[in-house]
Parts: sequence; C-alpha cells; structure tokens
Amino acid sequence: MEETHKINAANEHQDQRPEETAQDVSQQTVTETSGVTETPTAVDLDKEVETVIKTIIELMGIKVQVKVTLMEDRYYVNVRSRSFDGLLIGKRGSTIQALQAIANQIIKRRFSAVPDIFVDVSGYRLRRENFLKKKALAVARIVSETKREMALDMLTERELRLVEKELAPLGTVKVYSVGSGSKRTVVIAPNV
Repeated sequence: MEETHKINAANEHQDQRPEETAQDVSQQTVTETSGVTETPTAVDLDKEVETVIKTIIELMGIKVQVKVTLMEDRYYVNVRSRSFDGLLIGKRGSTIQALQAIANQIIKRRFSAVPDIFVDVSGYRLRRENFLKKKALAVARIVSETKREMALDMLTERELRLVEKELAPLGTVKVYSVGSGSKRTVVIAPNV
C-alpha cells in the first residue's frame, strides 16, 4: 500500500518542474515527520537519512541502493545505481552537492542535533579527495623545487579548504585563489 502511494506521488510529480519536485519532497517529508525528535538513536537516523535520499532520487526515476555509515563527525551516504552514476554526480559534482544540501535541510528540520550528511555516488567524492590530496602534494613539491607558482584546476570551496589543510603542515608553500565563483583558479606558490 505504501509503495503504491510512492509510485502515485512520483507520477504526479513527473509533469512538474524539478524545483517544485524537490520542494514538494522536502515539504512531504517534513509533513510526514512532523514530530521533532530531540535525541534520535543511530538506527533511527540511519533509516531516516536512507529514506530521504532514496525518496528524492527515486522521484527522479532512478532506482538506487543507499548505504549510510557514521564516519568521524559526519554521516557518509554512498548511493549506488546501475547506470546513472554520471547523472547523479552532475557536472563537477553539482548534483551531489544539491542532493546533499536538500538531505541536510530535511534531516536537520526533523532532528535537532545531527552531524552533517555527506552524500557520495559510488565513492566518487572520496576518490576525488584522495586525487586532490596527491596532486596538491606533487605540485607543492615541484613549486618548492622550482620556486615558481603553479595553478591547479578550478576547485570548489570545499576542495580548496581540503588542499589548504593538506599543504598547511609543509610550510614551504602557500595556497591562494584568483577570481571568484566557478571561475576561481587555485594557485600554489612558494612561501617566501
């Protein structure tokens, strides 16, 4: 009976614009879970996060498997689909970021004190983080040897913080950005 309701709700939302669908999902989830829980158990929160993510993506017409894990100070949510990973990731991770923002808003409305939710698709963001750390260290080594600045690819604000955090202990280089928004270029320079 409950799955029939979800299918009917998904069919009703197909004709609407994507912004309206995401807003409706947010309102529907908040309405269904109108009671605010002060201290959720880990199992309750895991299930709620899984349900929210799965519902949003299934309203997009994509079947997924969702795995929720508590890592350090955040919930890591890994989403797997058969052939829609690229669509779920989006250009430079924009779809993942949007999905993460929506999920965080929905969960934080329901539960008062909850760690952030970090959404990933088939491990893409973890692989990207590891790649950026290695690349930043390699570029920093070259900059230290040649005493010349080098630019990295355009990075998001979060990725820039990750690179800064990785290179801070070295002390031989400094990181700064030129430009703003999506046109921001990250530069690694010798620390003079």
